[in-house]
Amino acid sequence: MLYIALATAYNIRVPLYEAPDEHSHVAYVDHLQKTGEIPDIPRIYEAAGPPLYHAIGAAVLKVVGFQPPYIGLPENPNWMTEKNHWLHVPTENDFPYRGPVLGIHVLRGISTLFGAGTVVLVYLITLLLFPERRLLAWGAAANTALLPMFAFVGGSVMNDTALAFFGAAAVYSILRVVKSGEALWVGAAAVSLGLGFLTEGSMIVVAVVCALALLFSPLSWRSRGFALAALVAVPLIVAGWFYVRSIILFGDVYPADELTGDGPPRALDDLIYREVFFDSLQESYWYVGGWMNVRLAGGIYQFLNVVAGMALAGVIVTILRNRLTGFQLRALFLMGALFIAAMLEVMYVNVQIGLESQGRFLFVAQPAIALLFALGINALFQRNQDRDNFSLVLLPAFLLALNIGILTLRLPDVY
Repeated sequence: MLYIALATAYNIRVPLYEAPDEHSHVAYVDHLQKTGEIPDIPRIYEAAGPPLYHAIGAAVLKVVGFQPPYIGLPENPNWMTEKNHWLHVPTENDFPYRGPVLGIHVLRGISTLFGAGTVVLVYLITLLLFPERRLLAWGAAANTALLPMFAFVGGSVMNDTALAFFGAAAVYSILRVVKSGEALWVGAAAVSLGLGFLTEGSMIVVAVVCALALLFSPLSWRSRGFALAALVAVPLIVAGWFYVRSIILFGDVYPADELTGDGPPRALDDLIYREVFFDSLQESYWYVGGWMNVRLAGGIYQFLNVVAGMALAGVIVTILRNRLTGFQLRALFLMGALFIAAMLEVMYVNVQIGLESQGRFLFVAQPAIALLFALGINALFQRNQDRDNFSLVLLPAFLLALNIGILTLRLPDVY
C-alpha cells in the first residue's frame, strides 16, 4: 500500500509528459485505442517496441469509455537548461481530471498496479529462498517499493514496471522449478516470458537465466529438454509475431535505423563509459527524475554507493559462512547471473544502438537487486545467524525519507 501511495503521489505531482518518453508511450496507446493498429516509426518512436502494455492501457480506456489520451504539448526550446521538457499551461492538470488528461492519469495508474505486483513477487521470491525469514522478505520488498525511481516510474506512463512484473513472475516460477521440479511452474515461467517479450525485448535477460536455471533443477535431462522447448516455444507463439514483423518491415528485430535522437552507438573504448556512463546508470537507478535532469544532492548518491558496497560485502560474508542450503546457493547464483545479464544488456544497447544509461533498465533484474541488498546489509549486522537484524529497515527508511524529500521539496522547486 505504501508503494501505491508513493506512486500515486508521483502520478499527481509530476506534470504531464515530464517523465522520459511518456509522451510517446501515451501516443502509442492513443493510436491503438483509435485504430487497433501499431503506429508508424519514427512518428511514435516507442512503437519500435512490442505493444502489450500499451494494448492493456488502450483496452482499459476503451472499456470504461474514456477519451483517447494524447495531448499535443509544445516542446520547451530551453529544456536543456530548464527542467521542464514541455511547455505547460496552469490549468492543464487541474482536479477533477477530464478528457485526455484523465486517460493519462489512468495509464499512470496501470503502471502503478504492475509495480505493486512486482513488489509482491519480490517478497514471494525472497520467502521462497528463505521460508522462515519474513523480515528479510519484507526488507527486499521494501527495497523495491520505496526505491524512488521505481515509484516515479510506477507513477508514469512507461512500460518498465510491466516488464519488471513479468520478469519477476518468470523468476519466481523458475525458482519453483529449481526447488521442486513441478511441470506446472515450467508453464508459468514460459507464459511469463511470453508476456514479458510482448512488453519489451530486454526480457531476453530473464529468458537466459530461466534456461540456465533448468541445469540446477531436479528434472531429468529428458524433462529439461521438454522444459527448455516450452520456454522457447511459448514466447515465440505469444510474442514472436511482433519481432518477425519488425524483421519483415525494417530488417531487424529492433529497428534502430528508423529512430532518431538516440545518438550513435558507443564503442567499448569510448571515454564516456569511464567518465559518466556508470555514474549516470547508478544514479538513475536510485532516482533521476524529469528527462534525466532532476537529480538529488551528490552526497546522497555517494552514500548509496557506500551502501551498495556494504551489501556486496555482506553477500560474500553470507556465502562464506557456508550455512546456506544447496537450493539457496543455486538460487543466489541465479540472482547474481540475472543482475550481471541485465548489466550486459544495458552495455549491449549502448554499443549496438545508442547511449541509454538509464537505471530503470535494470528493473528487469529488480528481484535480484532487492534481495541481494537486503541479504547483504543484514549479514553485516546480524549477530544471531538464525534471526534477521533490525538493520533490514535502515535502507527502506532512508529511501522513504528520500521519497518524502523529493515530493515535498525537490519537485515543488523544479515544477
